Amino acid sequence: MHVKDLLDSLDLRLKLPQHWYSTDISNEFEDGELVQNDEIVKIKAEGEENTKVIVIDVNDGMSVVTVFPDGKVIGVKYLDNKDDFEYIGRPSELYF
Repeated sequence: MHVKDLLDSLDLRLKLPQHWYSTDISNEFEDGELVQNDEIVKIKAEGEENTKVIVIDVNDGMSVVTVFPDGKVIGVKYLDNKDDFEYIGRPSELYF
């Protein structure tokens, strides 16, 4: 599944860098829930063992993270340039 598929399934139309649309995401997002839809879009999918979250801020980047039951967060933040990204390894209020 790609970010574009998820956005289409939620009827969201956002102007994003092309490489964000083609980002592979977990199939758990097929049951994703739109949690926030304003300047920041937040989509959450709760699994049996952990929670997957996508946070899209057109001005800052797109984060795709996994939140574990113990509060640990791992993931990647995609930036404007195709080859620019940051690894995420600590909790932020955006993901909860």
